[in-house]
Amino acid sequence: MFKHCCQHRHSRKPLSRHVWQRILPLAALEVTASTIVITDVLRVKSVRHGHKIGWLLLAFVQPIGPWLYFAFGQER
Repeated sequence: MFKHCCQHRHSRKPLSRHVWQRILPLAALEVTASTIVITDVLRVKSVRHGHKIGWLLLAFVQPIGPWLYFAFGQER
């Protein structure tokens, strides 16, 4: 049984070019959003609804963390 499980894991096909073309822009958007959140949290004196450390940690929770900061944590 264990042998069958290990063999299945190695038989995965690599992602097609079409899939990569859809994933990479979304990944770039998430990395950009996280970078903006981190720089903004480090730059401002205070944030809304919580502590700066919490928002910094949430910036790494993909895909929703940065967008929660933009909606609820960012000072306007």
